[in-house]
Amino acid sequence: MILSKLALSTLTVSLLAIILSGCGSDGDKVKEEYDRIEEQVNDEYDRLEDSIKEEYKRVEDKLSPEEKSMAEVLESVFLPENASETLDKFLDKLTPEGGRGGLYVGHFVELSDGDNDDIDIGAVYFDISKAGAGSVEGSFSYQQQYCQENNSLGINSAVKVDNYIAGKVTGSLDTLEFLDIKYVNDLGIETPNLLTTFAGSFKEDEAGMPWRGSFEYQDGLGGKTLSSGEDNCNVTYTLSDRSNFTTYALDYTKAEMALDVTGVGSQKRLTWQNPIGTKLVLVSQIDVNKAETGANGYVHNLVLSSNQQQFAPVIPSVSTNYAFVVQAFDDNNALLGYQALVLDLPESL
Repeated sequence: MILSKLALSTLTVSLLAIILSGCGSDGDKVKEEYDRIEEQVNDEYDRLEDSIKEEYKRVEDKLSPEEKSMAEVLESVFLPENASETLDKFLDKLTPEGGRGGLYVGHFVELSDGDNDDIDIGAVYFDISKAGAGSVEGSFSYQQQYCQENNSLGINSAVKVDNYIAGKVTGSLDTLEFLDIKYVNDLGIETPNLLTTFAGSFKEDEAGMPWRGSFEYQDGLGGKTLSSGEDNCNVTYTLSDRSNFTTYALDYTKAEMALDVTGVGSQKRLTWQNPIGTKLVLVSQIDVNKAETGANGYVHNLVLSSNQQQFAPVIPSVSTNYAFVVQAFDDNNALLGYQALVLDLPESL
C-alpha cells in the first residue's frame, strides 16, 4: 500500500507520541529520535514516489503526442467516474500488456437507419499495436457491389491503451442521392466528407476473443441516403447515426465454411459453403501490406446473397499477400459463419 504524505505525517506524529511517553523529559534525545524517524519515513515515501514516476514514464514513452491526446479521450470515455483525473493518474493504472494486437478483420452493423430496404452490413479491419499502449490503423468500407467504387473511411488518429481502442475515422463516401451529380461536379462540390469517432474493447471471455465496439457520425449525416457515382451501378444505402462493429483475428473460424481457392491463373475463384440460415454474405479482399502500413488495404468488399458461394479475386501482376475473409449473416444481421484465408496472388515462385 502506498501512503500519502498526509498519512505519513500522521504516522510520524504517532511515533513521536510513543517516544515522548518512553523518554520522559529528555527533550534533546526525543527530538533526535523524531528527526531520525521523520527522515526515514520521508525517504521511504520518496522511494515509492520515484517508483510510480518510473512506471508512468515507461508507459508514457510509448505514446506519441497524438496518442497521448487520444488517451485523454479514452479516459473520458471509459472512466467517467474519474473524469477529473489527470492523464498521469490514468496511465499509472495501465498494465504492461493489454488486449492482443495484430490484424483484426470483421464487420459493422448499422442501427436504426430508418430504411428497411437497404443493406446494413459493412466491412471493417484494425491493425492494432501489440504493445500495451500504441497506435491503431484501419478502415471502414461501404462497398457492396463490384461496380461500386472502393469507398472507405480511414483511421487517421487512434490509440490502443491496455484493453481499449478509440479514435477518429474520416473520409468521403458516395454522393447524396438527392443531389444531381452533374450539378455537383459543375459547382466543384466534393462528396460528403465524414467524421466519425469509434471506441471498443478486447473481449477475452468471448468466442474468438474479438475487439468489439461502436462508431457514430459527428456531422449529422445519419439518416441520409447515398448513391453510387458510377454510371450503370445501381447502389443506394442509408447511413445510420450509430453502428456496432466486431473484428476477429484471422485464425478465428465460426461454422464449417470450407473456404478455398480453386482454378488457375486469371480463372482463380474463392469458394465456400454458406451455413444453414444464411441471408447475406460479406466477402473481403485485403492487401495485408497496405493494411499493416496505414494505407487503405481494401481491394474489394462485396455483399452477396445466400445462393452465391464464390468470388472472383483481383489478381495483380506482382505477387501480393492478401487476406480473404468470408462472413455469413442471418436475416437479423447476426453472424453465422466466419473464415479467413491468407495467401499470395499470383503464387510466389
